[in-house]
Amino acid sequence: MALNSKTRIKLIDAICEGPIEGLTGKRKGVFLNETALTGRQVVREGEELPLVSVAHRKGAQDQPFFKEASLANAQTVIENVGVEVGKNYEETVNEDNRVTSRDYGSGKLVRQVRDSEADFVSLVFTVPKLFCSATEGLARGELFAAQIKFRVSIDKGDGSFEPVKISVLDQDNALVEENTIKGISTSPYQFRTSEIDLVNDKGIKSGSYKIKVEKLDFGKTTQDKEEAFEIKFTDIEEESQDRPLASNRANQLVWSSIIVGTRIKTTYPNTALVYLGIDTEEYGTLPSRSYEVKGKKVKIPSNAFVRSEANIDNWDKGPNNNSYDAERDSRAFGSLEFKDEIPFDGSLKTNEEWTTCPICCFYDLLTNSRYGAGDFIDESNLNWVDLIELSKYCNDLVETEDGFEPRFAINTVIGSQAEAYSVLQDMASVFRGMLFWKADNVQIAADHGGTAANVIHVFSNSNVVDGSFVYSGSSLKTRSTRVRVRYNDPDDFYKPNFVIIEDRELIDRYGVQEKSVVAFGCTSKYQAQRMGKWIMGSEKLHEETVTFSVGLEGLNVLPGQVFEVSDEMRMGTRLAGRIAGARLNFVDLDQTVTDPAGSNDKLSVVMKDGTIETRDIASFSGNRVTLASNFTQVPPDDALYAIKNDSNVLRKYRCLSVAEGEGGVYAVTGVRHVDSIYSVVDAADSSLDFEDVRTILGKPAKPTNVKITFLQVDDGRNTTNKAIISWDRGETTSVLKYEVRYKIGEAGNYRIETTTDNSIEVNVKLQPGKLLIAQVQAVGLSPGNEKSGFKSVQKAMPRGDISVDANDRETVILPPDPEDVEIEAIGVDQVTLRWEVPATGQKVEGFVAMIKHSSKTDGSGSWQNSTLLRKVEARTTSIVLPLMNGEYLIKFENEQGHRSANAVSAVINLPDAIPRLNYEVFREDSYPGKFTGQYNDVYYNDAYDGLVLSGTADFDMVAAVDSLTSFDFTGPQVLTGEYFFYNIVDLGAKYSVRMQRVISERGLYLSDLIDDRTENIDIWSDFDGLIPDDTNVQVYFRKNLDTATGDINQNTIAVSALVGDIVQEDGSKIEQEDDVSTIERESVLEFGEWSPLENNAEVGRFFQFKAVLTSDRDDQTPIVDELGVTFQLERRTENSAVMDSGLGAKTVDFEKPFYTDGDTSVSVGITALDMEPEDYFVMSEPTDTGFTIVFKGSFDGDELINRRFSYTAVGYGTREVT
Repeated sequence: MALNSKTRIKLIDAICEGPIEGLTGKRKGVFLNETALTGRQVVREGEELPLVSVAHRKGAQDQPFFKEASLANAQTVIENVGVEVGKNYEETVNEDNRVTSRDYGSGKLVRQVRDSEADFVSLVFTVPKLFCSATEGLARGELFAAQIKFRVSIDKGDGSFEPVKISVLDQDNALVEENTIKGISTSPYQFRTSEIDLVNDKGIKSGSYKIKVEKLDFGKTTQDKEEAFEIKFTDIEEESQDRPLASNRANQLVWSSIIVGTRIKTTYPNTALVYLGIDTEEYGTLPSRSYEVKGKKVKIPSNAFVRSEANIDNWDKGPNNNSYDAERDSRAFGSLEFKDEIPFDGSLKTNEEWTTCPICCFYDLLTNSRYGAGDFIDESNLNWVDLIELSKYCNDLVETEDGFEPRFAINTVIGSQAEAYSVLQDMASVFRGMLFWKADNVQIAADHGGTAANVIHVFSNSNVVDGSFVYSGSSLKTRSTRVRVRYNDPDDFYKPNFVIIEDRELIDRYGVQEKSVVAFGCTSKYQAQRMGKWIMGSEKLHEETVTFSVGLEGLNVLPGQVFEVSDEMRMGTRLAGRIAGARLNFVDLDQTVTDPAGSNDKLSVVMKDGTIETRDIASFSGNRVTLASNFTQVPPDDALYAIKNDSNVLRKYRCLSVAEGEGGVYAVTGVRHVDSIYSVVDAADSSLDFEDVRTILGKPAKPTNVKITFLQVDDGRNTTNKAIISWDRGETTSVLKYEVRYKIGEAGNYRIETTTDNSIEVNVKLQPGKLLIAQVQAVGLSPGNEKSGFKSVQKAMPRGDISVDANDRETVILPPDPEDVEIEAIGVDQVTLRWEVPATGQKVEGFVAMIKHSSKTDGSGSWQNSTLLRKVEARTTSIVLPLMNGEYLIKFENEQGHRSANAVSAVINLPDAIPRLNYEVFREDSYPGKFTGQYNDVYYNDAYDGLVLSGTADFDMVAAVDSLTSFDFTGPQVLTGEYFFYNIVDLGAKYSVRMQRVISERGLYLSDLIDDRTENIDIWSDFDGLIPDDTNVQVYFRKNLDTATGDINQNTIAVSALVGDIVQEDGSKIEQEDDVSTIERESVLEFGEWSPLENNAEVGRFFQFKAVLTSDRDDQTPIVDELGVTFQLERRTENSAVMDSGLGAKTVDFEKPFYTDGDTSVSVGITALDMEPEDYFVMSEPTDTGFTIVFKGSFDGDELINRRFSYTAVGYGTREVT
């Protein structure tokens, strides 16, 4: 028999607070891996120990601890040993490989344990291998059993080892009382001994213990020792019996560890516990555990008993003489039966019992100081006289398809800590209850009919503040047509399941609008079904709430109580007020009353003690009402009264709250109450009955003044469009609510909403230009709910850049003008332009800051006569730009392309921080003529004296010349064109230069006539003439990459006419005309890429320029009045080190050549050292590259001498030397 390691899991689960009734059906209430324990699992045949041991404690204060738990009920420490006891079977062989002796591995091992608190030890052993095998015959190589005999002794501190009797599992996994291991194992097999008590015979624990483990032989002779192996060497017949067998045998024993344990004597009082001992052969891993219990016992009313199978014959049979069956009606077990013959004395039974009554469980949680709110709420704060009727209502038996069950039962586990109010409210939700505090007592109100639905008080226009009631209703958009209720299904291991309640009529009208709720503590699908029907019925019947303010009479109602309202605005006539005088058989009212329409007239009066008495009316005469029977007492003067009949029923409301305000005024809020809902919920074949509160019949008038107003709403991140549909009430006041339907566009279905207000907000996505169609109709009062018919309106959503006023007048929404525009120079080449965006409610994220520049330095620049520099997000509020003297202008542009009404500017006109030489100003508008360069989709217009964009039409192709509106611009205008400067600038060599553009441009509308404008005149931003500000001109330059070939004068400035063909970026060419030039046609200039020119520092010799004219609209063109480039050379100073002049003329070269011409030279100063009297020097005229100097002495006036000197050279420009 193969050896398998045997482990038993022992654990204790804390179930809940105690005391409890116990596990249902004892072991039947235990589930491992969601499977109930069976007889096979509990005990295996032929074994003393079951596969799963079960014991439980019910949570009593003095309950005993588990003896079965052993290690599970102890604190343990593991001390490792890890040493082999004795050794494995060994043999000694001679040179002929014959066995001369055998060692069966006996031996001993001693370890000491020091622990003064320890109560017991348990030893853990490992058998690495245990077997023997046959060496001959048909069984050759087959494994057979081997066995190990061992003994454990302990010295408990008295100096002597005493053997201890321990239990281990044998090869059949049965518990035996022998210290023997027998079986087959080729892999490590581990076992643990039973616990060894450390208390000595005198009942004392010494705290120091020696444990000895001995591996024993099975006898003294070799034949006896061979009992350790089933295949013995004496059994060998075919071979010699002294052949080696060591490789065919194993009997190792390793002492692995010592478990030192201290028993935990705690009994976990007041906690229900379950102990499980689980065989790991049955469960390879720790199984999940669940327990079905009859839980916490609580106190129950003194005149009640818990329904059970034993007392089923004593259950009240009810008016229908019910017959009960224990199996069918088992869901009623645990609910309470009340003995009507025994009056309730307000007390509870002393002994606690298990029950599913939600009132008793709620009361226990509210008052228990161990796990409930008992530290804050004393039992004296609760009155069971008020709770007894509610408890009876909860425990009434309701018949279902599967038998009888209580109306409300609670079966739940509160397994985590939560706020007390939240838990208590969840508990109260089981019986449709709510909590409130009154007169130092906790009060529980619940909606359950019976006496709870009796009318407590009547409110009318005569006893509420301002004589007004405020009503509000629920929208059909939020009203449920399907309710999904989740409960815990006991037939599916208490996993969540659902019941669904639907109103097919509402679904057909309004579609599926589902509400999902959780039935707290519910394990009955029928109870969940009743909850769903309650929610559905409540939303259908309790669709209205009323709020009003009242004086001290507000204290006459409490939350949960029912009151009536007589509102002449709703009823159409005044049928309530105050009594002027009364006797037992008649009442004088505060008004003259005629017999109202309807039958069965009744008069209700609030008596002095706050009760209401109602009597039939015999007759009306003026303000006197004569009664058919006497009151029990004379009504006091000024008491409230109300008249009602079959056609004028006062509407009932259940009080939700009473809030105290200032000056003794109380705000009362109630929800519509209909008595028939209780029978609807409990019986499936019942219908809902509505009460009629009208005296004015007929359908209401149509709403008037129906209109649509559009709004833009900015939430800080996005701007959304909304619409308000509003209307006025029609001529009649008999309106319950309004039905509004709307849709976007002609196609599609209407969305439907109901409201009691005179407007709704449409939150669907609205796009500019889309048509919103709306219809509104009034809905009359119940029962007919007649409708007025729809009043329609439609309106298109305006563009985002259009605002619409109350008279539907449209106005363009322009971005605001920039504010706080400032400019600041940075260094010598840049400026920082700053601005602020004023808050106007517009979407700032969509604004772009457009920045233009005008060369005018007197502030006379205009938006349309300046050139665009940059476009950046306006919210950045600053930008770094090139420094160009003149005016920087800024406007904001929104997403629709509209710009600020006014440009705001800043002017800067600074002298050069570093002196510069104005080398040359090249003007295309004046030299050698006006714009004599090359054109590409541009031309010079005499009429406007400037460059303009070309039209695309060929004049010769115009069929009807008379039809032309302009001879200057024919055909559609191009949107971009280029002008190539006549001049190529040759500096004679590579110099560092600074270039600034010279530009003046203005915009032009080609045809700006009123008849040409197509937009609505109300949205024109400029009536006198449109501003042509969608044009721009940008100057570009490029420079040569290498030195040109041919004859070029190196030291003169050549302003050269452009020769050869211009190669554009797309590879096309513009042919040029010949002209006289210092650059011959054969010369080849290779230029780089075009770059924008604003205020640039560059190094080069040859420079070429062009202007790019652009327009964003084909009806606008820029007009370039001035165009050119200014070249400047910066002044620089060069200082030399001290040098020797030598004897003779000294030639000095500048570190870098300067720029020189006929008007510009280099100035050189000499500092001479070691000069004697009459010494002097002679220096030549400096050139761009240097000078010569000679020093002479005074001896004869021509003596050449050597002196030390240095120089300082001042000039303009730096020539690059290659």
